[in-house]
Amino acid sequence: MKKMAKLLCYSQVYIVPPPFKTAYVVGIAEDEDGKRHPVRIDNEFVKILKSGLEGELIKRQTDLGEMLYFVPNTDTGNIERVALITGATRGIGKAIALELAKKSFNIAINDIELSDEGNSLIKEIVKMGRRAVFVKADVSKCIEVEAMTKEIMEKFGRIDVLVNNVGINIDRLLVNMTPDMWQKVIETNLTSVYNCTRAVIPYMIDLGGGRIVNISSQAAFDGPIGQANYAASKGGIISFTRVISREYGQYNILCNAIAPGCIRTRMTDSIPKGLLRERISNIPLGRRGEPEEVAKVVAFLVTDGTFITGQVIKVNAGEYF
Repeated sequence: MKKMAKLLCYSQVYIVPPPFKTAYVVGIAEDEDGKRHPVRIDNEFVKILKSGLEGELIKRQTDLGEMLYFVPNTDTGNIERVALITGATRGIGKAIALELAKKSFNIAINDIELSDEGNSLIKEIVKMGRRAVFVKADVSKCIEVEAMTKEIMEKFGRIDVLVNNVGINIDRLLVNMTPDMWQKVIETNLTSVYNCTRAVIPYMIDLGGGRIVNISSQAAFDGPIGQANYAASKGGIISFTRVISREYGQYNILCNAIAPGCIRTRMTDSIPKGLLRERISNIPLGRRGEPEEVAKVVAFLVTDGTFITGQVIKVNAGEYF
């Protein structure tokens, strides 16, 4: 059943106790024959609802039986979605920025400084017909992250996707790892994920949903010698991802992690040649992965992965299961 209709009134229904969840939106719509119907309305339309809004009445089969929905006449195709990517001026972050720009996202590129490579990235995205801005912030610092998200909202008005990509490594055997080395890696790799996720979630709730992808690592599973700090930070990202997926799935916010294996980046370029050859010999495909191959998985999760949350996607060509 599809009928043209006009929304007469609506109300948001909340579930208590806090945090107050918008469970659903209900209303009364009048069809083209003058008959009035109780209707449900998808949360994504909350920001545009008003009395007199025109749309369609559509019957849907739900887990609770058949229900009548009011779908406003609005061209959602004109909405310019925005993705914030941390550590995005090179490597995997750069590849993700380009891939999401191809998927029609405007891109907020974060890093601690705008390099020549970052400038080139912005120009490349603009050539695609998308908007791109650089937002400087040390994402391990809460105050700087809050300022960064406010700047993005001022420039774009929305944040649909967050990719927590920034990461560093300072490798030492544990007895040689100073407290500063430990803290620097944990703050950059893990605390940054907390800072950025906490900052964007209120905006995503206001939008009616969002997508968060956290870049973990194979190191979280195989525990490489000399990487106690790095492996701990990447393992923490996985646990954090699962909690966020459970806490905020009710708001249509999906949160997943990707654990790349041996990808062609500056980090793996720095591996001594003999050790790199040995590692590649353990990869069934016999090669390192490319940043673009990780980026395509991110793009899938934020566009098509509508029933995937709390998961860890391993992108390692079978090196580690």
